[in-house]
Parts: sequence; structure tokens; C-alpha cells
Amino acid sequence: MSTRFPRPTLPGSGKDLISDIDAYLASDAMRALVAAFHGDPDGLSGPAATLTERIDRLYEFTATVSTRLEDKERNTADELPMTPDQADTTLAAVTALGLRDELPPRHREYDHVLMLGGLVRACFNRPAYAARLVDDGVVTAAAVTALGGHRAFKVSDESVKDPNERESAISERLGHPELTDEYAALDLGTRLAFGLGEPEGVEGEESPDPAKLPGLTWGVRHYRRGDGLSVRVAAAPSGDPKRRAHTGETYAFFAERMTSLRPGARLLLVTTPIYAPMQHFTAVRMLALPYDVEVETIGGDVPDRAPALRQPFTPTKYLNDLRTTVRALRALAEDALARDELG
Repeated sequence: MSTRFPRPTLPGSGKDLISDIDAYLASDAMRALVAAFHGDPDGLSGPAATLTERIDRLYEFTATVSTRLEDKERNTADELPMTPDQADTTLAAVTALGLRDELPPRHREYDHVLMLGGLVRACFNRPAYAARLVDDGVVTAAAVTALGGHRAFKVSDESVKDPNERESAISERLGHPELTDEYAALDLGTRLAFGLGEPEGVEGEESPDPAKLPGLTWGVRHYRRGDGLSVRVAAAPSGDPKRRAHTGETYAFFAERMTSLRPGARLLLVTTPIYAPMQHFTAVRMLALPYDVEVETIGGDVPDRAPALRQPFTPTKYLNDLRTTVRALRALAEDALARDELG
């Protein structure tokens, strides 16, 4: 990769949220990416349109370069044909925009460390990375929480063309063929990463029809490590009983049902770099703005993870997640503007 772009401030990590959103939207990296795929970069800046209108234009553009179908898992998407120059520009742009960063935490002490769930690899990689940060003394935390939902892996397996990339096949290669959903995988990945025994307590509710109404099921498993560290694994309920909880709903469940956030508390969110900006924007909207807490989101992987847990991200995969990033940015901008109007 020969092209490089300056890094704009990631919205939610600077002092002026609205100005940072504006600058991120109109950054050299975003403009070059849009231009590389024959979009209109001039639509990203200027006083002729409101901030949300310009984000809408960018979101419309991302539909032309995304291969992920609505309501389908990321691992079911096809590759987008592109030239070497387009691929180079994509990787350079998403690097500047924060989708490839493995940056260290800004602080040492945090009130909460949160690991976000996902498919099988995420459920093992993210807890392992968070545990490494804690065990190596890079960060300390009063509590650690893994946040996910009830996602049946067989649903995504049905649409994955490569049989080796199906969640069932990855679970098999890891030596855990019994893993069939996100909550089970996140619980096992967290227990292995933090060296946990049996839970101290378990709470939750089961859906009367888990196959058709997975969003009604929720659960929390409470653990305590030998050194006293509190670790919890949660599957949040959904606002729509027919689907699993999305990222915003897991944050809401954490804030409303699992803890009492005090103003000024520090939260470190641990995820995969490609998803960090999207999950950060959602966390700023759902946690930082309403609860006046500091939210920091980092992505990373432990270098010695099992081969089955390694996942290369192609330029297409970054473009697909740029679309979800822009959607999260728009929701954040709407809330930030509304709060600004209220004074």
C-alpha cells in the first residue's frame, strides 16, 4: 500500500463532536475513497447542505460499493470487482478513517472494560485481547463485561458459500463443535481468556419460541476470578422479538440493566479494528451522550491466536463495513445536533 492520508479526529474522541463529525466526513481519506469509485467527493463538504444531508449522500454512495445484503451476516457477502488502484485507495482510506487501527488504550485505569460479541472468531479473539491487556497490566478495571446477543450461527451458515468459512466449520476446527450460537461462543471465549470457573450466578429469560422469536431471550452469567475481578457475559434482548439484539441494544441493556454509570466514568470497548469506528459511534450515542461518560474503543488481536481464528479482511470487507460505519455516524450526528439545539 503506497497511498497515505492524514488521520482525521475520530468523532467522539475529540472536544467538539459536531465539528469532528464534519471533518471526518469531508476528510481527504473519505473524499479520495468516494472519488476512486466514481462518486462525488464535493458532496461531502460545503455549506450548501446540512451535515445530515451530506452524511445521507455518503450513505447512498456506500450502497454502490457494498456487497452485503440487508439483514444478512457479513460473512455471506461476495467480493466487489475493483482495480488495483481502487483497492490501494480503499485500504489507505480506511486506515486513516480508523478501520485498521490497533492503537493502545489512552489510559491505564478504567471503570469498565467491555468486549463485544459477534461470530465465532470475534467471541474468542476479543476476550483474548482484553484479557491480555488486563493480565499484562496495560489496563486495570473494576469490572469486565462481554456483551452479545442470541445469534444462531446456522442462519449465517446457510448463505456462506465456502464451507470452510461457515461458523460450524470454524467451531469444529477450534475443537468446540457444540457451539451453535453467539452467547455460548462468547461465554466460552471469555471463560478461556480470563481463566474462569463456574458462574457465581445466572439470570435471564428464555423465549417461548427461540427459533422464531430469538429477541425475547436474554441472559447474564456472573463470574469472579481468583484475583477478585468481576467478569460478566451477557446476551441482551432485542427491541424486535424476531431478530437478535443489535449493537445499540446491547449498550442500552448494559447501561439500564447491568450497571449504574456515574458521570465521568471511563469505559474501554474492545473489538476488532474493522468494526471499531461503527461500534464507537454507537457507544458515544448510547453511552457517552446520555450518561456523560468517557468512551474509548480499540481494536486488536493477540498475535499467537489459533489459525482458525485468523481472518484476513479484503478491501471489499472494509467497504461493506464503511456502510455500517456511516449509518452509525448519521445516528450520532442526529443526536448530537438535537442536543446542541436544546442547549
